[in-house]
Amino acid sequence: MKNATGSGNTLAWAPSGTTGYTTKFTDIQCTPSASGTGAAETATFTGYLDGSDNWAKVCAADTSAAENAATNYPAFNWVNTYATTYSLTGDYASGWYLPTVAELSMMYREKATVNAALEKAGGTKIADTTYSSSSQSLSYNYLAWVVLFDDGILSIYNKSRRYSVCGVRAF
Repeated sequence: MKNATGSGNTLAWAPSGTTGYTTKFTDIQCTPSASGTGAAETATFTGYLDGSDNWAKVCAADTSAAENAATNYPAFNWVNTYATTYSLTGDYASGWYLPTVAELSMMYREKATVNAALEKAGGTKIADTTYSSSSQSLSYNYLAWVVLFDDGILSIYNKSRRYSVCGVRAF
């Protein structure tokens, strides 16, 4: 897990007026059973739970997504270019993705354990901030799900709002 947090390190899912903002991506919808304070701790999820191929699904729905990723999909672009930007090699050179709201909620539930492991490995701990997910709202094209890691809030937000981004990969 790696994240872009702090001042100047927040990104929009998709800026207002871009294709990413207006397109309904039905294949990346993941909906929690509850929202609001503490819901990340107890919610169950329906829809698409694994975000590892959500970027491919975005590209299938928006055929110009890859060529305009930095402009139309800043959060996805940060994750997709993470390995190259930081000159990662070997096993860490590929497989990074923007997690779904279900995956972020699982990380919230295990935050203490994950942070202890990250600290031992010399990594950056999960911050108590708001993280964007790759999960679009079921109801509105311009909304996506976020998880607030300080109090477990699950909420939908405008895709143009800038939040922290967390890239994950299978290991």
